Amino acid sequence: MAKIFDNPDVQNNNDGHLLLDTPHRADGMRLIRLAAENGQPNALASVIWFDVIEDQIDKAIKDFEAYLPLAEPWIAKERARIDKIWLVSVAEKNAVINHYHYQISNCKSNVALAFLAKGNESKAMELWNEAALKHGHIESRFYPIFHLFKSNPGSAIGVLRNSFSKEELQSLVHDLTEVSNQGSGWFAKWAKEGLDILRETIKNLRGPLGASAASVATFMAAKAVNKHLRDEMQESMGDGENIADWLGDLF
Repeated sequence: MAKIFDNPDVQNNNDGHLLLDTPHRADGMRLIRLAAENGQPNALASVIWFDVIEDQIDKAIKDFEAYLPLAEPWIAKERARIDKIWLVSVAEKNAVINHYHYQISNCKSNVALAFLAKGNESKAMELWNEAALKHGHIESRFYPIFHLFKSNPGSAIGVLRNSFSKEELQSLVHDLTEVSNQGSGWFAKWAKEGLDILRETIKNLRGPLGASAASVATFMAAKAVNKHLRDEMQESMGDGENIADWLGDLF
């Protein structure tokens, strides 16, 4: 299996991540960026993510626009290399290539935050919709609802309850809580504002909450979330365990 990852860009990305929690973080970031600049999609997703959480918003968009066009050619070249490897199953090869394509959606989801920070909500929604439609990318399904939460928390919380599993929602909220507590700049502020509204809404809940399909449809249509996401959310509507029971421990 080792040969399937025998690519200098993959190695640089992996080595870079190993250095991030050490005194050599700067060297780690340099290695990840080297891979990203060659179009390695995992590395590019990481670079854009770090740009956003470090409040380098313009840089996140610049990196996305400069290096995303290199990602598909990088994957195609890697596909050709991997196809020549013996003793690796077709299923294993496809899984690796599919993972690289998924990372392109991850890039889109991450840079959507930067576009949102710049006030370009329509571009952010477009990118999240693309990533959700292509790969069901979980953050791309979550971030639009979280962002729109403050405009209609009653309907939005029903959407959250019915669109994610307990474990998914707990993980997503936990990650944003870490960002809001440890980060600074636009992303941390955005996360904190949404979490404060979510926390207050949950405190006011009484009994199981299920948003009606009609209320969800109105909410999603008004906020320009595309048909794919609206249909997915409406199909999962129904009463169930109180969302406060899911998230209470996190607040």
